[in-house]
Parts: sequence; structure tokens; C-alpha cells
Amino acid sequence: MADREILEEMIARIEASIDEYDEADISVIYGSIDAITNAGYKSEAIEPLLQLFERHPIAYFGDPGAIVHYIEQFGGEYEDFLAESVKRIPTSTTVWMLNRCINAGERTEEFIGILKEIAGRADVAKDIKERAQEFADRTF
Repeated sequence: MADREILEEMIARIEASIDEYDEADISVIYGSIDAITNAGYKSEAIEPLLQLFERHPIAYFGDPGAIVHYIEQFGGEYEDFLAESVKRIPTSTTVWMLNRCINAGERTEEFIGILKEIAGRADVAKDIKERAQEFADRTF
């Protein structure tokens, strides 16, 4: 396992790059993910990165971006962390990631159920609720 300080430093760098429009600097994200990878981090970085999304539910981190690609490389490991994260604090990014799992045929019924729950929650931002409902409605 890599030194936790590098991971925390890179996440702080990404967080500091979020501007007044709730957009993280894409070049900072890519550089930080490269540093996390080069430091030898593997799946132990998933949860701290999802917590970054939770702290900034409506922020833009890429489409899907380096963070999502980093997390998704650990298929079979990240899905449980993602489900727990999105239940705790749904974000525009994690709701979208859940939809990507559904589109890939991963835990479809469970994840559609989570999207429907999010769409009905009073403590979730309107845009995130609407996005969750759209994704739930698109599935078959």
C-alpha cells in the first residue's frame, strides 16, 4: 500500500482547483490521478475519491474524467463502495457512475432501485434527483 499522505495531498489539490462554477480543473485532476497511480495506489484510493465527490455533490470532475476512469479500473471492487457512497450522499458524478454500471449490466435491479430511492429523497438537490429519475426511467 502506498503512503496515504500522497493520496490526501492529491485529493486536496483537486479539491482546491474547484472554481466558483463548481468545476474542477481538468489538468489538475489528470496530474493528481497520475501521481496517485505512480505512487502505487490501487483500490484503496476508491473510497477517498468517492468521498471527494460526496463533499462536492454538484461539481464537475470530467466527462467521465480521470477520477471515474481510475475508479472503474477496479471492476468487481468499486461497485460496493459506489453503492454505499451514492446512498450516503448522492452526487451528479456518482449517480452517473451508477448508471454506467447499469448500462454495463452490473447489478442492474439493485442499482435501478437505488436510483429510484434517490429520486424520491427530500435531502437531495433537485438536479441530482432529476438525473437519477431519468436514468431509472431509461432502463428496461
